[in-house]
Amino acid sequence: MSFRSIFRQMSSVAANRSIDGPIAQRITKKVKDTFPDLSHFAIFNDSYKHSGHHGIQDAANKIESHFRLEIVSGLFKGKSLPMRHRMVYGMLNEEFDDGVHALQLTTKTPEEYAKKHAEN
Repeated sequence: MSFRSIFRQMSSVAANRSIDGPIAQRITKKVKDTFPDLSHFAIFNDSYKHSGHHGIQDAANKIESHFRLEIVSGLFKGKSLPMRHRMVYGMLNEEFDDGVHALQLTTKTPEEYAKKHAEN
């Protein structure tokens, strides 16, 4: 087995899909620090879906530009959807400065999350 085939097996996730990059790791840390009562958190790097788009072709950051986050926290209780999204966007200003182009957010309380999953 050649080195190239071993390396290919070890790195099966493309860089623009990885959640191990520095920006994804910072996002994860900030979410966990800001929402210490997290009952569910998922981060997805969707940059690969946008790699051919006009606005991304000339961007310095093509690998960690688009993320999808699912955050379930009691801190969202009593807050409107726009307020929840402002909470998340507010803590990620530095990441937007570093080339994050877009976030897709799902923000729920534990009760909302449980209800949605009980229906499915």
